[in-house]
Amino acid sequence: MSLCLIGPMQWRLFAPMQSPAQSRILFMQVSAFTGCRVGLGVALAVASIAPLLFGDEPSPATSRKESPDIAIPSKDDLLDQRIVFAKTALGRYSIQIAGRDEPARLSEVCLRWSNPVSQVKDGVLAVYAFDGGRPVAIGQIFHSAGYSWVHEFAIIAQDETAILREGRPFWKPSEYICRFVDVPNAPVPAAKATLRLSQMRKIAGDFSVVDHAGWEESEITRHELRLLPQPVYRYAEAGKIIDGGLFEFALGTDPECNLLIEAYQDEKGSRYRYALAPMSVYQLEARYRDQAVWGIERRIFTGDKCTKYYARFYTPAPGENVPE
Repeated sequence: MSLCLIGPMQWRLFAPMQSPAQSRILFMQVSAFTGCRVGLGVALAVASIAPLLFGDEPSPATSRKESPDIAIPSKDDLLDQRIVFAKTALGRYSIQIAGRDEPARLSEVCLRWSNPVSQVKDGVLAVYAFDGGRPVAIGQIFHSAGYSWVHEFAIIAQDETAILREGRPFWKPSEYICRFVDVPNAPVPAAKATLRLSQMRKIAGDFSVVDHAGWEESEITRHELRLLPQPVYRYAEAGKIIDGGLFEFALGTDPECNLLIEAYQDEKGSRYRYALAPMSVYQLEARYRDQAVWGIERRIFTGDKCTKYYARFYTPAPGENVPE
């Protein structure tokens, strides 16, 4: 029986789970088994967060300092079998940008996350960038007990971008939705990196994001997302971007929306701008100081049918050792 024919009531009887995240994972797993293409809502949970905090010198792209309440993945984390696999799996992908001879490759593992409630046991979030610059894409892969590994990509580059796997075409968005806009009434970027971090955190705190989560239309619930306290990635680009930070909005502990804030320089001087990108297939709405500034509709589909945000089960390479 194709799960495409199962309605809301039958699905609740078929998959009585503790959380929407669990339901989304099982729904996709069964759909893959039955041959029905369905969507995937992001089921991530942040267990440890890695802000790249900086002193005055050198630039944000090369220097970091740990915060008391946030830490980068430890050496033991990075040696863990699942994390080694996750980093290797994401490392099979690269991001080809128009006008660049070489693709952007996996830059840093920014987060290690897990969530026992949604049965997400382990996963990582990482960025693809050129030489410590702005992410051109954000990738993540996670494992849930009893289910397969799932990988997802949010495209930050704004045109002519393609994801490659082992150097071969894998997926190309047909719509580009990440656009940078000047932050209204923002302060002039400070001269010191530590002060700019404070400014970016203050700007991020003026944003709010609502997630309309729910697999079935009749079960959609409105959630006010929580801003994680530190950027998970800091970046800079010589002559273009003075400083930048990638912030995450979360549903409980699951990242659902990316917020990039950066100080940039042009002929008019230096100022702050921002962009938002989804980390979910559900409808998102963002406000800045209570003014609506961005939104994206609910998108319940995966794989080749994705147009803006990629989500699908990870297919191991031949002979690849996939941990349980």
